[in-house]
Amino acid sequence: MIDDGGNFWTDETSVLFTSFWGWGPDTWGTVGWTGDRGLTRRTNLLKKLTDPFITVCYVTSNKTYIDPDLKGMIAGFYLVSHQTGDRDTFTHPIHHDRDPQKWRHSLRAIRAFSYLPEHRLSVTEFDPTLPARARSVSAMGEILTDPAQIALLRETPWVEVEVYTPGAQGTESDETFPHQGQVRAGPASLDGYVVSGGTRLLQRELYVLRLTGDTDAYLGKPADGRSIYKIGLSASPDMRRQSFQKSMPRGAFNWRVDRTTGGSELGSGFSFDAAVAGEDAIKKCLVNSAEWLGGEFYLATESEIDEAWKIGHDVAHSSERKK
Repeated sequence: MIDDGGNFWTDETSVLFTSFWGWGPDTWGTVGWTGDRGLTRRTNLLKKLTDPFITVCYVTSNKTYIDPDLKGMIAGFYLVSHQTGDRDTFTHPIHHDRDPQKWRHSLRAIRAFSYLPEHRLSVTEFDPTLPARARSVSAMGEILTDPAQIALLRETPWVEVEVYTPGAQGTESDETFPHQGQVRAGPASLDGYVVSGGTRLLQRELYVLRLTGDTDAYLGKPADGRSIYKIGLSASPDMRRQSFQKSMPRGAFNWRVDRTTGGSELGSGFSFDAAVAGEDAIKKCLVNSAEWLGGEFYLATESEIDEAWKIGHDVAHSSERKK
């Protein structure tokens, strides 16, 4: 992830606004137009837009398979180049047989960014008049010129996410503590959550995710009423949940947000260092009371999570006060 504090989005950068059926930059690395009219629109836009330019996308609400939490919401934006090509050049093969006549006249997206779920704007909140122009905005896109609207989009917290690039591969590795049952809190990269005007860091929340489904079947042994939990810290716990869910095949098991700092009476968030101290305290407590499943995953009862959760927040608050 490149964290440049949003320096690519200056006051001179053009901003195009449009809608998508969904939001999945990791398999859809393009903005495209349909038919002869769409080709003309692309040609005319390239004469008006900076290279690169921003394309902000909201998710339409007329498709039943779209994540309900994204319907009618401004999901994210692309940094789009003037490189032209066919839609299938810039999208994953899973899309190549779908709607084959649509969006053929495409431009390559070179970077992608998602708005944090906790801060997303609804399209009606952003512009109450936009639904009346929804069809045109969807088909052709609309260049934004209102400085207040552009500033709102630029200053809403976002994070860089993967954008589809043919042939690109990446690997990740985890560094573990030398003793079993606990891994290092983090990541120390601070996750790259930014808003325009620099790398202003957001407060971190402690979070607990719970894996729903038949825990006995998942473990291959009796869980004795316990559940599988993931412990962590993030500026956006729901984006972390989405990331873990995305790594799993579709099925009967789903990650749910069990609790977050912001969703409790224990506070709204911490500095990164204080959140790390709190996360480590939660894990230390669970190592002694629950069953470690590797990484940041534990098999625990709800009462064990309750106890560790309170201890972790006490430690985080204490660490914050010492600064």
